[in-house]
Amino acid sequence: MKLSVVEYEKDGVIAHVRLNRPEKLNAMNQAMHDELAMVWKDFRDDKRLRVAILSGNGRCFSAGADLSGAADQSSAAQQTYRYPRQFPDITQTQNVFKPIIAAMHSHVVGYGLWIGLDADIRIATEDVTFWLPEPQWGIATIPAAWFPKLMPWAIASELLLQAERVKADRAYEVGLLNKVVPSDQLMPEALRVAKRIASLSPIAVQGMKESMVRAASLDYAAVDQITDWVQTRVSNSHDAKEGAKAFKEKREVEWPVS
Repeated sequence: MKLSVVEYEKDGVIAHVRLNRPEKLNAMNQAMHDELAMVWKDFRDDKRLRVAILSGNGRCFSAGADLSGAADQSSAAQQTYRYPRQFPDITQTQNVFKPIIAAMHSHVVGYGLWIGLDADIRIATEDVTFWLPEPQWGIATIPAAWFPKLMPWAIASELLLQAERVKADRAYEVGLLNKVVPSDQLMPEALRVAKRIASLSPIAVQGMKESMVRAASLDYAAVDQITDWVQTRVSNSHDAKEGAKAFKEKREVEWPVS
C-alpha cells in the first residue's frame, strides 16, 4: 500500500493511523480521503489488528477540507455540483466494527471533526477547539444530518447554525469527548485505552460495536433481531470458549486470531 499523506503503522494488535500533511495543517485533500479509505479497509480486514489510534501530525489534528482547489471560480461556474453519496474514509460506511480511538489536538475543523467524531473513543488535549465554519463560505456542512445522532440537538445547532467554536472542556461536558488531557499525555492516554481494548475479546468487542452501529436508528423489533445475530455469533465463538476456560483455570486469556 503506497501512502503519501497518511501514515499507517501496525504495532502488534494496535494500528496507528496519522494524518500527515503537517505543512497544510492536515487539511484533507482527495489523496487523504483516498488513503484513509484504503487504510480503514486494511485495518478492517487484517485479522491480527484489534484497535486503531487516529491522530494528526504537526500543529493540529486537522484544519478540515482543503478548499484551495475551489478557488477557480471560472471553471466552477460552469459545473453543477452533485452530492457524491460516498465517503469511504468514514469508517461506518465500510463496516469497520473494530474500535477506533481519536487522539485530537489543537484545531479540529470541518471534515476533520467528522472523522474525529466517527471514532468510538475520543480523547483531546486541553487546547482543542471544534469548529464547523462552512456556512461562512456558503457551504452546507456535509455531515449535518448525522450530528444530531452524535450530540444533543442544541450543541449540533451551536456548531452548525452559528458556526461557533466549541472548546475542549465544553465538548467534554456535553459528551463529545471521553477525556481531556494535557498535551504531553495525549498519546500515552490513547495508547493506554488501546491496550485495554486489545486485552478484551475481539469478537465480543467488535460484535458490540456492530450492534451499536447497526441499531442506532432502529425500532425495538429490529434492534432485537440484530442482538439475536450478534449474540448467537459471539456466544458460539472460540473467544467465548477460551474465556470460559481461562476463567475456570484462573489464568490469563489467550484470544485466538479469528
